[in-house]
Amino acid sequence: MKIKTTRKTRHVQRALALLLAVCTALLCALPAGAEGFTFNWDLDEPMRNEAPHCKSIFMLNLDTGAVVYALNPDERLSMASLTKIMSYIVAYETIPDIENTVITVPQSVADDLEGTGSSLADITVGEELTGLQLLYLMMVPSGNDAALTLAEYVDSLYEQGKLAPLESAQEDPQAEQPTPAGEAPQAPSDEGQQPATDDPQANGMAQSTGEPQLAGMAEGGGTGDAGEFTGDAAGYASDSYFVQLMNKKAEQLGCRNTHFTNAHGLYNPDHYTTARDMATIAEYAMTLPNFTEITGTFAYVKPVTNMCDYEVTFHSTNKLLQNYMDEQSGIEYYYQSATGIKTGSHDQAGYCLAASATALGYTYIVVCLGDMEGYEQKIHGEMLDARTLFRWALSSLGKKTVAVQGDILSSVNLEYAFQKDQLLLAAGEAASVMLPNSVDASSIVVTVNKPESVQAPVRKGEQVGTATLSYADEVIATVPLVAAESVSRSDLLASWEQGKSLLSSPWFLVILAVIVALVIVYFILVVMYRRKQKMLRRVRKFRDM
Repeated sequence: MKIKTTRKTRHVQRALALLLAVCTALLCALPAGAEGFTFNWDLDEPMRNEAPHCKSIFMLNLDTGAVVYALNPDERLSMASLTKIMSYIVAYETIPDIENTVITVPQSVADDLEGTGSSLADITVGEELTGLQLLYLMMVPSGNDAALTLAEYVDSLYEQGKLAPLESAQEDPQAEQPTPAGEAPQAPSDEGQQPATDDPQANGMAQSTGEPQLAGMAEGGGTGDAGEFTGDAAGYASDSYFVQLMNKKAEQLGCRNTHFTNAHGLYNPDHYTTARDMATIAEYAMTLPNFTEITGTFAYVKPVTNMCDYEVTFHSTNKLLQNYMDEQSGIEYYYQSATGIKTGSHDQAGYCLAASATALGYTYIVVCLGDMEGYEQKIHGEMLDARTLFRWALSSLGKKTVAVQGDILSSVNLEYAFQKDQLLLAAGEAASVMLPNSVDASSIVVTVNKPESVQAPVRKGEQVGTATLSYADEVIATVPLVAAESVSRSDLLASWEQGKSLLSSPWFLVILAVIVALVIVYFILVVMYRRKQKMLRRVRKFRDM
């Protein structure tokens, strides 16, 4: 039978097809899955003409390990002096008794940094400093000279045979890394770029050093992290033992989109990280002795040394710790709950920041990378982004208990138990997660993963399955499901059930059918045999007659 298609029907079909195509395109354009919570950026900050300012942001609550905000968290970008967070880790874990070890600044540090104009702690060749003092000078005023002194000291220990070689040599970093979420950073044109610096003087902070610079260092403002110089061009080998340790540690921490070529952060196209990886590195560093104390220090006083007969005060480059207005931008970046961690900047990276804050019993870290526009305008958008996110998280998010140990969440069919066919399942442990304060318990969706049935005996607390708790289509916790009570086994019921199971088994039915068939065949053969015998007896009787 042929169905006629009218013109009107064809128009309806075309309209439906077009609507379906549009819907499909829109669905494909949606993100595969949001991470963290939604934050609506606004214009509540002075001098904010757009937000966020950074290309990549990743924010983590350290109390629960929850990701609370993410923006392009896996895009590879230059990290500038955030590099020194890893340098701190490697130096602290490699140099024996680093706090008391006296290290002499070598001439090679001055040679390697000559002409870079990068941020310095104004240490002098031949100056003797403890490892702890160098850590302060590396992290507070962001001294590239202090970072390089620590790195070259570790290299010297290795050359003297005092440190074991790595298990395997570093291979091509690009070959080791997985496909990046974002492209590797490209160097922008130097035209119109403002000089970058982590130097307190260039940032408008009072610093009374009076200390002579390293031999060969450029006088004056310089260019901070010196974007126009690569790590190799600056003289420090990108395959040095210290750098290999940095990359090895990144690998151990699970950072798959991070690679280091130097200890200070001078630009190199193969020197990159992501906001997520840097948050992982910073979180680990915060577990090391002295790290939070050093990175939370606003002013560090370097004591008298063999090369300097007076104390020198250095101020932090982290403007969240500076309780006064910035002279260049006219903005006060101070945030009273900020506790650290590290700044970074150069022409290819823009402004970068790894920051931490603690208040109301919560601790957060946020990594902001790639504030290029603010870098050009000398407005620290990375500081504004971090402060805005800290305020939002501390005022809008809180730890909520979404599962209480012992709460009944489900049940499962029970076999071989007397007068009981259901086993109650309870949460095996409590679960607390960060959620918006406005979230109601009814918004939490519980998805149970359990078997179709369990067999007695069952012990109380024995794990039977898992319960996954979700909010806004994102998994927030997974807890084990355990038996809420002990149930003994009924041998009579077990035997009966097993007997029924045996009788209804396909194999049993097949075997039974075969036996029945054999019995039938047997009876047929018997009948045939008896008939034959009867006929033989008749034949014999006839012969005898």
